[in-house]
Amino acid sequence: MNRPEVLAPAGSWETLRAAAFAGADAVYFGGQSFNARRGAANFDDAALEEAIGWLHARGVKAYITFNTLLFENEWNGALAFLERLCQMGPDALIVQDTGVLRLVRAAAPDLRLHASTQMAVHNIEGVRALAGLGVSRVVLARELSAREMEEITGALRSPGGACAPEIEVFVHGALCMSVSGQCYFSAMLGGRSGNRGLCAQVCRLPFAAPGGTGHDLSLKDLSLIRQVPRLARMGVSSLKIEGRMKRPEYVTAAVRACAAAARGEPVPEEQLEELRAVFSRAGFTQGYFEGRRGREMFGFRGHEDVLASGQALARMHAETAEQPCVPVDLTVSIRAGSPAALRVEDDDGHAAHSAGPTPEPALHRALDEQTVREKLDKTGGTPFFVRNIRMELGGGLSLPVRELNALRRDALDELLTLRQQPRPIPFARPAFPTAIPKTVEKQVRVRLLSAAQLETADFSGIERVYLPLRAYAEAPAPLRRAAADGLPLGVELPRTFFGSAQSLAPALDAAKALGVGHALCGNIGALPVAEAAGFVAHGDFSLNCANRMALEAYAEMGAADCVLSFELALPQARRAADARAGLLAYGRLPLMLTHNCPLRNGGPCAGRTCAVGAPHVVKAEQSVHQAVGKARVIQPAQPAALTDRTGACFPVVCGAAGDCVEVLNDRPLWMCDRKEELWETGVSFLQLYFTIETPGETAAVLQAFRRGDAPSAAFTRGLYRRGVR
Repeated sequence: MNRPEVLAPAGSWETLRAAAFAGADAVYFGGQSFNARRGAANFDDAALEEAIGWLHARGVKAYITFNTLLFENEWNGALAFLERLCQMGPDALIVQDTGVLRLVRAAAPDLRLHASTQMAVHNIEGVRALAGLGVSRVVLARELSAREMEEITGALRSPGGACAPEIEVFVHGALCMSVSGQCYFSAMLGGRSGNRGLCAQVCRLPFAAPGGTGHDLSLKDLSLIRQVPRLARMGVSSLKIEGRMKRPEYVTAAVRACAAAARGEPVPEEQLEELRAVFSRAGFTQGYFEGRRGREMFGFRGHEDVLASGQALARMHAETAEQPCVPVDLTVSIRAGSPAALRVEDDDGHAAHSAGPTPEPALHRALDEQTVREKLDKTGGTPFFVRNIRMELGGGLSLPVRELNALRRDALDELLTLRQQPRPIPFARPAFPTAIPKTVEKQVRVRLLSAAQLETADFSGIERVYLPLRAYAEAPAPLRRAAADGLPLGVELPRTFFGSAQSLAPALDAAKALGVGHALCGNIGALPVAEAAGFVAHGDFSLNCANRMALEAYAEMGAADCVLSFELALPQARRAADARAGLLAYGRLPLMLTHNCPLRNGGPCAGRTCAVGAPHVVKAEQSVHQAVGKARVIQPAQPAALTDRTGACFPVVCGAAGDCVEVLNDRPLWMCDRKEELWETGVSFLQLYFTIETPGETAAVLQAFRRGDAPSAAFTRGLYRRGVR
């Protein structure tokens, strides 16, 4: 059976040592910047080099996290950091930003690249697209079921998959409510971006769904340790443990359990129970893996969990003792007339030597093989164990035991030093892309959630109107009329499609039959699907395009242009923008994309108003109509929203994002009266993002945009003014 590696987290020296001593095959950790856990202690440059060497000396791989979005003004610092990393010789770099991926591929092609779970890869199309960009391993999204994972690994094992990337799967630790890389809650509410390593864990705060627990954005922790044999049979290469912010005791317990499972050994129930006590949120879940979403997956860390954790930690200790994990072969020579000599070799081609005094004739008891073997076998306190000893032992000779011990100690010390020497990776500073000048006039695009929103709006002067793929599958009358009238239509591919993209083919064919030639793609896996179906692909905001290098990477993947990340402040957008870039100018921004609807924590969702096209306005005193000066009293809708501690309501919508739901902001982004500021960044198009608006509200906003109206009710300028940290 395939024996996957056990990959442990480290946010400090204590957890790094605990991980290695507990039996981890690899450890992932980050520097002081450019990593998705900036709140951990992390490692400065000197500590990074020491940690990489320390791990290599013990046969443990070192994966460095470079998994945040980069802004255009950060490239010099990022390049300097990358060059220093290459001198240290890590085993791989974990990346989120496609711009960083492209940069590393150009600057250090020999450095292995792992695609972070922040890239939200959940289908074979996404895996293959990243393999085409030079990625050697893909960390799958945590929302995949076992069947969906098997489809991906099975496709990679099929003929022609010899150069397929490895697959890494999270097996233990915290579960984000949102698909990783698709959560903007922390950024929008507090300016702390999860895509930049400063997530404030807003989802763990009270958010109430009707009939829920009041913590309806908080999931239990994940534990697939019992499923490791199945993952191994799938061909999964790496078992990842979450927890760079966790204590060494947690890392020790998780690594021991995962390592035992990876070896095919049964993991005792009491060991899993101890692990649950060390840290969990009301226990563990396998809901996504088993394809059973719903209320059973929700949980938050209550007083009982904290109490149990304290008791468990008091009983436990982090692993702090050196473990013999590196096999070595010894050749010892003790012959008359020559100094005693020892050669120690490992499996990586290192060889160390030590020498001692010349042996003397024995006056009483001569050295024998058993005594020599006994002394040289004692490697305690080092990471080595003796596999073979070859002896050249003369007869009738004597050598003090302390000299034998010194021979062993000196040779192993030298070998340890050799093993922890840096393994430099060639680095060459790459050329940066220059801006592509605009060759077309500025355009405005519209994204609708429902075909009903087509009915009363004036779309004159709009370059393209995107509708979700689902709308083309249903082909309602408003959509057919719009196509017959020559409205320039586009199709929005789902931000998530778990399983085969073949399921999208009928709706894509229906869109083509209506004359649609352009596709809006919000996921890496959607880009090759659109291209293969004959559409011109356009990247949406959820690709998290934050720099010009990312624009280049997406262009390589077939995207004609991209909506820039709405986490950019306008000065940052100005640095990144060119003719291939656009910005959102209006819309309730999707703050979270989740595969487990938060309303399910209140019970079955049948009959709720979160279906596409239903009214979602949840505050009687506020509506989009009021925002454009057309007051209309709206009765409170059915409860299709989450309410936070302040009473703000966040609508929940489903249907357009595939088998996921989106939690929207409580108020729309409004730049209708500031659109000139957006154009000044140098983008070639603006996009209006409609979600829960009625047809009348859609028409009113379009008119307000044309006139440049200021808002008159609740709105936000988003992050264009304040940016994120």
